[in-house]
Amino acid sequence: MTFIPGNYVAAGVLPLLVSNGFDASLPSFFIWEGNSMYLIRPTVMKVLADLRERVRQFAISFDFMDEAVVARTTGERGTTAFVERFAAMGAPWHFGIDDLDALADEAAITIADAVTVGHLHRAYWPDRPLESIIYDHYSLCTLKPCAA
Repeated sequence: MTFIPGNYVAAGVLPLLVSNGFDASLPSFFIWEGNSMYLIRPTVMKVLADLRERVRQFAISFDFMDEAVVARTTGERGTTAFVERFAAMGAPWHFGIDDLDALADEAAITIADAVTVGHLHRAYWPDRPLESIIYDHYSLCTLKPCAA
């Protein structure tokens, strides 16, 4: 593991990686955690396209919120307050995903796995109540290139 400081939105993911010794010909796994909601759709799509076009074999796992959370339209005050706290700190959320299948199709990649955190909570802690509806709006996924 290598820490690579930089602004991947401005510089591009691959230039930052390659300038730090990344070999795009090797199979790679990317964890892109806590980022997508801060970006705009074209930036998310560019990251996915750059990986698809330039990394021989890869998978990428990332988390995302759905559009209702980002737009503050879930109707649940706690969820809206949570999103507003991030905005007040100068870190507003801009991008939510309601249709991961459509995003994957547009990016020409395949969904290997996708699940809401709420589903995981109910599966692994069936006796513990969900404390917020946000967990049914917060998802994890893994995407990979379409088979040739």
